[in-house]
Amino acid sequence: MNPISSRINWAYQKNKHLIDSLVLRQAPEFVYKSNPPAIEGEIPVFTFHAALPDWFDQQCRHLVENGYKTLSSEEFCFHMTTSNATLKKTVLITFDDGLKHIWTVAYPILKKYGLHATCFLIPGCIPEQEYQVRPNLEDVWQGSATISDVMGIRKHESALATWDEIKIMHESGVVDFQSHTMHHAVVADSDVIIDFVNPNYNPHYYGNIHIPLYTDNGRDITSREPLLGMPIYLAKPRMQAQARYFDDERLRMHCVEETIKLGERDFFKQKEWRPILRNVVNKYKSHHRLRDRYETPEERDAALLDELLRSKNIIEEKLPGKKVNQLCYPWYDANRYAIEASRKAGFKINYFGQRKGRVTNKPGDDPFEVVRVEDIFLERLPGKNRKSIMQTLKQLYELRGLPAQMFPDGRPSIG
Repeated sequence: MNPISSRINWAYQKNKHLIDSLVLRQAPEFVYKSNPPAIEGEIPVFTFHAALPDWFDQQCRHLVENGYKTLSSEEFCFHMTTSNATLKKTVLITFDDGLKHIWTVAYPILKKYGLHATCFLIPGCIPEQEYQVRPNLEDVWQGSATISDVMGIRKHESALATWDEIKIMHESGVVDFQSHTMHHAVVADSDVIIDFVNPNYNPHYYGNIHIPLYTDNGRDITSREPLLGMPIYLAKPRMQAQARYFDDERLRMHCVEETIKLGERDFFKQKEWRPILRNVVNKYKSHHRLRDRYETPEERDAALLDELLRSKNIIEEKLPGKKVNQLCYPWYDANRYAIEASRKAGFKINYFGQRKGRVTNKPGDDPFEVVRVEDIFLERLPGKNRKSIMQTLKQLYELRGLPAQMFPDGRPSIG
């Protein structure tokens, strides 16, 4: 997945898993077969982002009523590295990013059903100062909070679970925490400018994680605050980029300053604002030698290793006694350099989305190539009250019509 793309391409990427799973059959058999065999000798891994109270309860009930066991990340690691392991009706539930809903919704329901999950954290995006414990479903059940308290994400409130909430879940043993990299970073990998930050520029997600990292005096600005007029270059997720492009900071700030002179937000009311900014760029280039460059292979490898080690070390520091040895790649993919860096950083398991040539996870399979299937397919697991494909697609359609305030990107993060 590449978040720096056109709206059409982004929409395609968000729905690609449906085509891959149902048409190309790059998924476990239970996803697309009407009468699949029982789950045996494999471990389907499900990927969640948010959790909705009624639906997640229904999904967990489906697992329990049909005799499925949910593994901890440690158990999953054991089975993946033990080729003679015997498995029946065994799955792994994973949550990416560590949204507030892992605490407010998923944790109470997992406890209710005696199930387990693994959550991949972005420690560099969790506010250090926000140490608090917010109401969750247990408070709703006791009458001391409302569903809107649990589901809504208010202005200035972190969309991610806080360290205090994470610590409670960690100590309970219900939810295990592993790494989703340090910053969920996107980096420019080309000198091609595809757009400029404007009032309608949509960073899509909490923490501005869809805005490529940029530097100030050579140091990364990991908050990724969008500055009006700032050029947006072709970019890729850090774990997928072959070589990062470092733009000329002077050109970037020149565009920002010119935007201020032209009226800031009012400037973007003009129909031709993009050609005007492109002309600003061209004039600058004609009068100045650009101070831009691409990183060297040595710099890339060092940056990848540093990103992964820091994510690992911070989680272990915040959660005493925790051993972080599993990594989930943002946007479901990574190149060989990132995989090698993960080995050097001490990770034993790497999680992706769907990958060609591998549809499920069997004991003895390469633990650095773990594939996952979307949560929408969980109730396609064989058993009583199994959902049909049509019921599954109908539910997906209904989910995408939910109120925007319930989700930091305006809709359930599926894909």
